Amino acid sequence: MNEAVRCPECSNEVKQGYIFSPRRICWSESADSILSDFGNEVLISDPLFKVKKTPALRCEECNIVIFKYK
Repeated sequence: MNEAVRCPECSNEVKQGYIFSPRRICWSESADSILSDFGNEVLISDPLFKVKKTPALRCEECNIVIFKYK
């Protein structure tokens, strides 16, 4: 029997689903606004023809989304 996956913040059960974007998703350690994402780490790259969906877990209580990239 599979146990429910729990949120790391509130311990509520999370929903399984997918995230997707027609643009890349990048990471930055700075909260400063930027004009371009050049030089930042790309977690999920731009789609070539189809938008790829990435498996993710979502806590609707905490507004947290957890996903593996690359």
